Amino acid sequence: MNPDTQTPAQLAIPGIDTTLAIARFSGDEGRYRHWLAEFVSHGPAATIQIRQAIDDGMRDTAIKLVHALKGRTGMLGMNELHSITQSLEQCLKNGEPSTLWIEELETTVQEICKAISSALGPIKA
Repeated sequence: MNPDTQTPAQLAIPGIDTTLAIARFSGDEGRYRHWLAEFVSHGPAATIQIRQAIDDGMRDTAIKLVHALKGRTGMLGMNELHSITQSLEQCLKNGEPSTLWIEELETTVQEICKAISSALGPIKA
């Protein structure tokens, strides 16, 4: 089936609650698809920025970047990724080691981006 002709019920992407997310977009599936496609480039770039801020000892910057990513993943229905960003944000706020959470974030972002690309087909820039 052509990804452009899928109905919301057919837009199944592992790790994403697409039905709830489309509802957040007032049922505008086209707009939702736009933001999913945009995440394919934004998600990995955000993880690079977050890791760089952590590595550079810029904890406040890392917290802000993680918080922004947390909001986006929540809006898009990426429940597992949203949970990971929540944990990473709390870890950073508490001054705790964040290595495991940043690695989990990087891995999960890559997985979700592959799933989005597979579901939506070729992403147009």
